[in-house]
Amino acid sequence: MDITNIISSNQLLPLATLTSRDQVEPLVNVLINTGLPLVEITLRDERTIDILDEFKKHPNITLGVGTIKNSNQIDKAVEAGASFLITPGFTKKLSQYAFSKDVLLIPGTQTPSEIMLASEQGHSLLKFFPAELSGGIARLESYNAVFPDIKFIPTGGISEKNASSYLKLDNVSAIGASALIPSELMRSNSWKEIEDRLTKLKTTYLIS
Repeated sequence: MDITNIISSNQLLPLATLTSRDQVEPLVNVLINTGLPLVEITLRDERTIDILDEFKKHPNITLGVGTIKNSNQIDKAVEAGASFLITPGFTKKLSQYAFSKDVLLIPGTQTPSEIMLASEQGHSLLKFFPAELSGGIARLESYNAVFPDIKFIPTGGISEKNASSYLKLDNVSAIGASALIPSELMRSNSWKEIEDRLTKLKTTYLIS
């Protein structure tokens, strides 16, 4: 199964920002126990980039690295075994660099122009970010007719109230949400609470 199919079959893409290597193993255990063996580790903390290689010990997890903004971060992510990369926006330079590294890049887009530019570079799976602030469900519905060959991962403002509605859209492959693994629970090492929460949300969100 290729990476895009792994993402779409799971429907949920948890986002997490790690600040310590000690967080990796309990996070992996939560993902495995909840039957959701993929994660996007966001580079929102300067410590995170040097923690990524810890995932080499856990090949059963499909690792994505997000908030990628330069080629050095792409190199670090690829060296750590990342299966996919996500950028907050689209640049031709990073797109071409990721293709040269033979790694899936999912660029962030909002507007029709950005979607067209990304499509011209060969991308058919895009991040829609920030989803709620960019028109949310209504905008994605309008994009479905205009860009029938494009699938999206909406991220930003995804909550228990709107997650299922996003997943019902034909052009949504999965949703990305930091709400699945709250950072405050990670900081307090509340892994059992995280696991229980993720199990509940998975049942609530998923479209059969």
